[in-house]
Amino acid sequence: MIDLSNAIATPTNTHINDSCKVKSKADMRAYLESLRDSVNSEMAVNQRDIESQVCEWRSHNFFYKFHVFRSRTKDVDLELKQTWWREVFCRVVSWFYFWD
Repeated sequence: MIDLSNAIATPTNTHINDSCKVKSKADMRAYLESLRDSVNSEMAVNQRDIESQVCEWRSHNFFYKFHVFRSRTKDVDLELKQTWWREVFCRVVSWFYFWD
């Protein structure tokens, strides 16, 4: 069973405390799928594509790993609405996160 106590789901955002501790893409996906099952369909985690959320999470972990804005990148906020350029940026950065 996955511990979801670090997550706060709202209709516009999914906040995960200490998200930097989850390193593999498979574990991130499993965490988000479990969270989706535990909240109602109106929450942001259910409205946004899982792959997009995983890419954003991996980009946070990439910056955390290299000590960039550690106070901000140790947790992740997966907002429902993203600009196109942020989506592209997260996808590109996530390619360089090799710590699965």
